[in-house]
Amino acid sequence: MAEREVFTAEDAALEVGRLERAPSTSFWSPREGFNFKLIIPPTVYPPREDTNLLAKRIVALGPGRGRTFLEIGSGSGALCVLASSMGWKVSGCDINPFAVAATRGNLENNGFTGEIREGGVGPEPFPFEKSYDLIIWNLPYIVPQEIEQVLGPMEEAALIDTDDQGLGNRFLCSITSNHLLAPKGRVLALGRENSVVDTKYLAHRVWDEIEFEDGERLELTCYWRPFEGATSTFLESTGSTNEDLFAKTGIGTHISTSWQTAGRGRRGRTWTSIEGSYAGSWIVAEGSEINPGHLQLSGGLAVLKSLNKSELRLKWPNDILIGKRKVCGVLAEGRTFEDGTRVVLGFGINLKSGEHNVDVEIATLEEIINIEHNEFDGRLNCELASLLESLDDIPPIRYSEIRSEVLKEMRRMGKPMFKGEIYDDFNLNNSGELILGTNIVDDGEEISWN
Repeated sequence: MAEREVFTAEDAALEVGRLERAPSTSFWSPREGFNFKLIIPPTVYPPREDTNLLAKRIVALGPGRGRTFLEIGSGSGALCVLASSMGWKVSGCDINPFAVAATRGNLENNGFTGEIREGGVGPEPFPFEKSYDLIIWNLPYIVPQEIEQVLGPMEEAALIDTDDQGLGNRFLCSITSNHLLAPKGRVLALGRENSVVDTKYLAHRVWDEIEFEDGERLELTCYWRPFEGATSTFLESTGSTNEDLFAKTGIGTHISTSWQTAGRGRRGRTWTSIEGSYAGSWIVAEGSEINPGHLQLSGGLAVLKSLNKSELRLKWPNDILIGKRKVCGVLAEGRTFEDGTRVVLGFGINLKSGEHNVDVEIATLEEIINIEHNEFDGRLNCELASLLESLDDIPPIRYSEIRSEVLKEMRRMGKPMFKGEIYDDFNLNNSGELILGTNIVDDGEEISWN
């Protein structure tokens, strides 16, 4: 059976017929106090529940105060009108010339201005060269295989993602390659779960969700530069990256090296560098209310997310294994200063095989993936920020989700045995301690896994 074309000649004829219809008038009130009249051509995407979800978040971010705003895929221009009304300096683009006309017209009819151009994310040059404080896109989220089940001919073409790379991935790649994101800028993308698998070193966290009556679920994800403004330093060698960081301040401050002479693990043990190893540390918390156990578990999860390899196992609380051999250790250390407690999260990982005098069998990442120091460092920086960075204008940290993800990874190790008893089920408390029946365990060396 021949593969169905996305749109047929009959669909094109129907579309031409639609162009002869009169435009519709919509009175759009996305939030209390915001009321706009929109003229919408018959082939242009109108405001719907997903538009309202983006509108809610734009309103929550507060007045634009002259900051720059870019909408990709502007459709009717509803969100451009909203942003302009809030004081953003608006730009927008769409591949549909009727959408461009609608956006321009609706801005003007509501008493606002904006720079609207034809074009978008694709093989052609992007229509703008400036940088923006806020970039949004309601991503096309329906795959071509679902067209017959969901769509009428061409009417909702803006919803279809036919890009082999995935428009979400191409979107973030375009932002990076075209330098579209201003310092301290934010990106909001609405699409299916996991519609972006390569964030191009942007930190990311889900902000809002919406589920339709048919079960379709969309997520609004925020992207930002990880630990922007924090100092990052590479040293050819050092004693301990954790110790080095205790002399510094600022969450996200980071040091990495290929050779440690005095690295350490749990219980004061020495972490011995081998040829081709990586060591890196981050200041991840400062203040008074700090949970080192949660931070250490988040560090292990960040390693797994950075590499995305099924061969890796998380052994509670701080080891990453390949099979039964250790490839990475994670250590959270806290120290109290006059201005409060500072927690440093340190990572030691064997990237490549090489000469060493370690007296236990170890694993190296080279067995499952070839990755260089700088690439791994960048990925880990991104994933740590995605899990742990806290700012006023990004989504709040999802502590319960982190704990759930860690538990899911732990279960891949098997069942824990404690004092001769095997437990079919286990849990983690808010401090990252292991709960086995009525027992609360804080030392991984008291546990074996079956």
